[in-house]
Amino acid sequence: EYNSRPFSFKMDDSVVPAAAQEADSLMFSAGTVPIDEVEQYFNTTLSLDEEPDDPPEGAAAAASELDPPQPEPDMSALLKDADESERTVAAEPAVHDEDEELLQQKHFYSQEKHVFIISSAGKPIFTRHGSEEKLASLFGVMQTFVSFIQRERDQLRSFVAGGFKFVFMPKEHVLLVMAARTGESVTQMMMQLGYVYSEIVSVLTQSQLTRIFTNFANFDLRRLLSGAEKHINNLIDMMDHNPSFFLSAIRCLPLAAPDRAIITSTILACRTKNLLFALLIKGDQLITLLRIKRFSLHPADIHLIFNLVMGSPSFRTGEYWIPICLPKFNNTGFLYAHVSYLDEDCNACLLLISTSNEAFFELSESRLRILQTLSSNRGLTLIAEAAAQKRYTTESIGLPEMYHFLYKSKSTAQFTSPALAPPYSCSHEYEQRLFRHYQFVHHRMHALARPLKVYCHTTSTEMLVGWCTPSFELYAAFSPLETKARAFSSLLSLLKWAKEEENRLFVTTSHVF
Repeated sequence: EYNSRPFSFKMDDSVVPAAAQEADSLMFSAGTVPIDEVEQYFNTTLSLDEEPDDPPEGAAAAASELDPPQPEPDMSALLKDADESERTVAAEPAVHDEDEELLQQKHFYSQEKHVFIISSAGKPIFTRHGSEEKLASLFGVMQTFVSFIQRERDQLRSFVAGGFKFVFMPKEHVLLVMAARTGESVTQMMMQLGYVYSEIVSVLTQSQLTRIFTNFANFDLRRLLSGAEKHINNLIDMMDHNPSFFLSAIRCLPLAAPDRAIITSTILACRTKNLLFALLIKGDQLITLLRIKRFSLHPADIHLIFNLVMGSPSFRTGEYWIPICLPKFNNTGFLYAHVSYLDEDCNACLLLISTSNEAFFELSESRLRILQTLSSNRGLTLIAEAAAQKRYTTESIGLPEMYHFLYKSKSTAQFTSPALAPPYSCSHEYEQRLFRHYQFVHHRMHALARPLKVYCHTTSTEMLVGWCTPSFELYAAFSPLETKARAFSSLLSLLKWAKEEENRLFVTTSHVF
């Protein structure tokens, strides 16, 4: 039922090469995991179902024997029907193909952001808007730009033309291009293209992608990505309004620490020997995460998991077994995820991830034990009650002068933010304006040439303040008439509140087994 994962190639790659830093006290890591450390836990190889065998000889003949002979068609009747259909079509008004194509072009050029993916041979792979076939000439021009610069022993990074900023990210065998007039920086657009490429790798794995284009340079990759386009589009849409991507952080479901401990201990008690990671999520919010000691998940991999679950409504209907590659953990092989929703009321999705492609029934039994235990110890009720609560506002925490804020805890790679208040909650345009201001301040503070610890940016509509320390990042919006002294006094009050609510807002304990 889930057709965006390829099952036509056989792989013998090892499941988990590469290196996650030891992070017993942290939940997330930017590293990958060395194979010699993993082999002591798992000893398995990756394999995907092979193509079905050809039908046995004589099967076609047997099928034809079962079909009764059909009488020859009456040619005079067919000609009469064809003549009548021609008269009917002639009577209908002609469709103005040129006008329709012109409307499609206007719609295409009116978009704020485009994403194109091209193979090194110039084959179109993906476009966010329009049709790959009709944009073949545009794909060819972009490929020519890159090839020409490469011949000069240089690399094309970006340029501005026609009000659009074009950013290029060449990868092995694949070229990714983003054209946008949103005011985002080149660094932020490159980050988004990196996520798009990671989404492709999560479907195919890097080793399989390399093998395909090494053997077949003109291969049409759309055949293997069929069904995954919706996940790529959904990921791009999320990056246009969700700050977790440029913050490189995870949002957690606010939950009292004792309640979260009940849920976590239940999953821990019901784990199986083939379990590598266990995640319980609600939409794009993490409830809890369990992992094997020394192996961690990067926030970027968790974002891909969120995107997979949120882009697949069919997961609500049963238990699913999905091969998934987590590029930051290991981009050369698949892991296998048992995905299911626990209950309609709590609406939480449980992912049990393993290295074994034969662990479905084992993890299914584990999921059943988890569900039964959470039902008896009120774990499901606790999740449902937490999910039903409205998000806090700046006014509810005693900071009415603050429009909005983003607070990231660097030690846990998690962030929190209040619900949007008017006018941002009343207009998508205002909400998008605030998001772009956050992106601008974040870019200025993290510029490689001149990183900043504190930055204040005032426009006609807001005053944005950024504050970065080794332990936290904080971005806040105030009235443009607010004084800096009062703004920083509010920030100090916010830090005090965040420290008091840390155990409720974040997953502060790393649960390992």
